[in-house]
Amino acid sequence: MATMRRETGIAGLDKLVMGGFPVPATVMIGGEPGTGKTTIAVQSLFYGAKKGEIGIYITGISEPRWVVQKFLSEFTFYDETVIEKENIVFKEIRSELFKEPEKIIYKIEELVEKYEPQRLVIDPITPIKLSLKKTGRIREFFHELFEFLKGFNCSTIVTAEMSYDEIPKSIEGYMVDGIIMLSYPIEKDVRRKFLEILKMRGTKHATGKHLLDITLEGVEVHAGLR
Repeated sequence: MATMRRETGIAGLDKLVMGGFPVPATVMIGGEPGTGKTTIAVQSLFYGAKKGEIGIYITGISEPRWVVQKFLSEFTFYDETVIEKENIVFKEIRSELFKEPEKIIYKIEELVEKYEPQRLVIDPITPIKLSLKKTGRIREFFHELFEFLKGFNCSTIVTAEMSYDEIPKSIEGYMVDGIIMLSYPIEKDVRRKFLEILKMRGTKHATGKHLLDITLEGVEVHAGLR
């Protein structure tokens, strides 16, 4: 039986992963600040929303919603109407993380049960990890969350401030279904951005680093260009 797939909507990426991410699946997009993690995640949300899907964007960073949306509105994929229709819902959970981090799993589950999204973004996962570190329940959190989301046939993207060296030490790296790393090394005095698929369960995916551009249209992956 063929694996169901959901297109990411990122130009050049879907053909690297047999047409899209497996469904259900949780994919981690890692990289240093400025590599394009948030842009990829939110661009995929808007792609789905324009097809009638429901998407949720969850963040533990204390940026007001209007700041996030102002940044996104610079891109042509941004569409205020899908937000007004609640095809995309923005939720900030910083206060919950600060007060009762051990209960954050219930807050996320509550949002998912309310909106029944086809796509979910947690951007970034890092503040949740730091809050849960005090409770010693990081592994339990990821296991329960990822299993819960699979029951909704949800395509989940979690972003992580992470370098290549940190992946083998990360709990979530072992538990997610896919890992995509973004980087921007300096080559011949020029900094260029790259995307590399390290893991994608049930998928014959392309290997190696592929050139990545961020323009007003959003993210575009140039398969085969290095």
